[in-house]
This record gives sequence, C-alpha cells and structure tokens, in this order.
Amino acid sequence: MTKRLETLSPFIFGSLIAVIIFAGDPLSHAQSPAPATRGVIRLKAKYKTGDVTKDLSRKRFFLIKGSLEENKALIEKMKQADLLSRDCYYRTLGASEPLIKWLKANDCESVYCREIEEEYVTGSDAVPEFQAAYRQGLRDFRTPELARRWLVTNLSTELRAGFYNRRQEVINALVAQAEGASKPKVLSVMTDRKGTAYLTDLEPGSYTISNLVASETEKTSILWACEKEVKAVDLATAMKRPVTLSNEKDPKLKCEIVERPLPVCAK
Repeated sequence: MTKRLETLSPFIFGSLIAVIIFAGDPLSHAQSPAPATRGVIRLKAKYKTGDVTKDLSRKRFFLIKGSLEENKALIEKMKQADLLSRDCYYRTLGASEPLIKWLKANDCESVYCREIEEEYVTGSDAVPEFQAAYRQGLRDFRTPELARRWLVTNLSTELRAGFYNRRQEVINALVAQAEGASKPKVLSVMTDRKGTAYLTDLEPGSYTISNLVASETEKTSILWACEKEVKAVDLATAMKRPVTLSNEKDPKLKCEIVERPLPVCAK
C-alpha cells in the first residue's frame, strides 16, 4: 500500500490525505444547532394550605396574548365571575353526601372524570344516585357490567355535568372576549397529577397566564392572572426555569391573585 501511494503525484497524494483526515474527524465539519426562534413555558401550579404545599393537579390554564395592563378589562371580568362552589351546586340539587364525597375525593367537576367502580354501586361506599341509575340500567342493558359502565346515562343532566357546564359557559365567554381583544387564539393546557404542564411553539412576546375561573382547593378558591415575557428558548432551558403559580407571592413574577374562602353551604 505504501509503495502505491508513493507512486502518486504530490498533489494527488496530498489531496487524498486531506480527504482521509476530514472524513475521519466528523466534529471538524459538524454544523452548530440552529438558534431557537420560538418559546416554551414549563408551567408549575401549586398552593399552600396550612403548613403543607400541594400540587394543583388536573386544572386547566390559559395563555392569552398581551400583558396584564393590556388584558385589564378581561381580568376585571374574571374577578367578577360569581360561580357556585362544587359542594354548593350539588347541595342545591339535593345530592347525597356519598355523591359529594365521591366528587371531592378526586376533585371531579362531573361524574365523567373517572370510572365508577363496583364499590360505589353495590359496596359499603355505594352512592344512592349511582345505585338508582344502576338498577334502571339492569332493566335496559340486562347485564350487571353494562349497567354499571353506562349508569351515567340514567342520571339527570344536572347531576352528570351541570357544574362543569356552568363553569365552561363562563370560560367560553372569557375566551371569546380575550380573542376579540387580542386577536390571537387563546391556548390552553391541563396540569398533570404533579401540577405540571407545557406550552410550546410560542411566538416571543408578552402573555398573561390564567385559569380564567378560580380553581377550588380544600378550603379556598384561587384565581391567577400572571404576566410572562416569552423569549425564544429551547425545551431544555425551559425545563430549568419553570413558571410557578402559587397562592404565595413571588416577587419575580408579576401576578394578580384572588384567593377566597369556599362558602359554607346549607346541607
């Protein structure tokens, strides 16, 4: 091999060596990653109750174009929203204590939020409304399994999702107002069980992050409207810099927070 290389002209030999070196060093011609042009928000929602801090799971938050000042009229509308608490809503319908307990156990806004297990139909924790719907289902569907799975169809509309629907009507009206004022579509995301959510592919600029209607905790309801300047950044960087919403004031985040005690409802 050496003798064959020696017989090549100096120009060809030099060019061949350069090609071998270049091909053997991939880092010498690797391209640098393109700079980020869009923004990412890693959202973390939590609240403090007593001495304990808890994650705010399964709650929807919205991203609205514009600063707090630009969304001032919208924020005032949000503060004025007067909605019944979940407990008060269901008590006005005459709901049983077991049903209210079932909804509260998983912070449900409707009976669709989780599967209705056997123990809530025939067990010691049975919910009277579920039992009645199940018995009707046995006549309609013939088998116990189908009767349990489809029992929600035999509940009244108000019991099934009335509380959720009322809140959704208010949210839809607020979203329409926000989009009418700022034009860009309002984005939304739901937190996971650890209170974390991600908003990606965002155009850099000023935004307002809010839950639009107050989220219920054990003792209070909390409404957030927080300003965030979104910059072009990659996901790895956003992971290290979460936007944390809490009922405790954060001097690094410009927020309007309204926390009210949940009303005591007549039983």
